[in-house]
Amino acid sequence: MQNEADSTEDARWAAQTRRAAALLPRRTAPGDVLFATGAALGVTVSLVGLILAAHLLTGAGTRVPSPSQEWWLGLNAGLIPLIAGMILAADRTRPGAVAAAFLTTPLWWGLLSHLPGVSDLLPGWAAQPPSPAALILAALGVTGLTLGGMGLYRRVQVGWTRLRNPS
Repeated sequence: MQNEADSTEDARWAAQTRRAAALLPRRTAPGDVLFATGAALGVTVSLVGLILAAHLLTGAGTRVPSPSQEWWLGLNAGLIPLIAGMILAADRTRPGAVAAAFLTTPLWWGLLSHLPGVSDLLPGWAAQPPSPAALILAALGVTGLTLGGMGLYRRVQVGWTRLRNPS
């Protein structure tokens, strides 16, 4: 497509062709799944790290988060997947691969929360053993926020393109 755009005299058609080529995925579907799975693991590690940092900052004896800490953790639990979705959209990762990968976040949470040293610090900060329904809702929430971040990025990108090329 790039060669076709370069070889034509019609500047408008060339610009449209370049925009269409920019929206095409660059990787294969398995590559997208691998990339999105790494992002899902990164989001889960970030959330576990936030909980552990909040626990350590309150002192070793404190097992219950304060209301301000709960608010801060809730805000980050929403923003981190949203930002991850925007990054994945900027890298043109397929939404289906992202959805499939981010539905595995309960698996990553379970693996990370059972690491030696981590499981001792989590009981007051995360629901003891979460129920299967809570895990499903959490996975759907994180996946929805990530896909929402992808949609938000694409809408901003389309709006920006329309501002730059009002035709």
